[in-house]
Amino acid sequence: MKSTLQNSSLNLIRSYWQSADQSWHYPAYQRPYNWLIYTVSGRGLVQLDDYSIELLPNTLALLPLQQSCHYRCIEPMQIGACAFNLELSTGLDLFQVYTPPTSPVSFTDQAAMTSVIASQNSNQEYFQALAAIYQMLAPIIADSRVKTAPHAENQRLSQILEHINQHLTEPLSIPELAYIHGTSTAHFSRWFSALTATSPKKFINQKRVDLACKLLISSTLSVEKIAYNCGYQDPLYFSKCFKRFTKQTPTEYRNNQTLELFPEVSCYQ
Repeated sequence: MKSTLQNSSLNLIRSYWQSADQSWHYPAYQRPYNWLIYTVSGRGLVQLDDYSIELLPNTLALLPLQQSCHYRCIEPMQIGACAFNLELSTGLDLFQVYTPPTSPVSFTDQAAMTSVIASQNSNQEYFQALAAIYQMLAPIIADSRVKTAPHAENQRLSQILEHINQHLTEPLSIPELAYIHGTSTAHFSRWFSALTATSPKKFINQKRVDLACKLLISSTLSVEKIAYNCGYQDPLYFSKCFKRFTKQTPTEYRNNQTLELFPEVSCYQ
């Protein structure tokens, strides 16, 4: 795991406290980010694609990206939650490579989540929040297991991901990637999806949207210019892709810099 995490990049997307009761009951949907939930009190359940995980007091639950998650409250809860990506040097998220524990992980340091939720106050708090996320992830990563794939397949995947990263701002087609892989487009798409839990097209768009998010926050470039800089020839299509992943338009994201975890949440301090 140590070598896997070298040169990784942690990106905090959103964090807050929430009060949840029996109305906390939403249909299954996928998110392009990992969710870390710290339960202060009460009890709940999250149903993922092929298992469920309990939300219990003084525990952490890791919900990996690209899985359908259905949430419900059993007893009124107070929880802290944050959305994040932990990108490896290959371009994959850590939890596309590792399977997190399917049981809640004991964790009693509520101050760590408090630090994460204070991240929006200043740059100093943001860096303290990143340290706190690593602190909370440590016991989860220790209990995670690598998703099995032949070494040769991992090497071939790394080659494809490196090509995507190097040409992310240029036109990229699935047939082009299939040619590099040496198979048909259909076979390549099935192979890629089996190893990454997402389609090649969706993966490329996600990477481009991630880049666009950084440019929207760190630059004053127009949305149209950012679209071109992220490999999109059509700014309208870029805006549609961006909203599909973030639930906001590029302009809204630039103004808000947030991504809601659940609709109509009630927060507590």
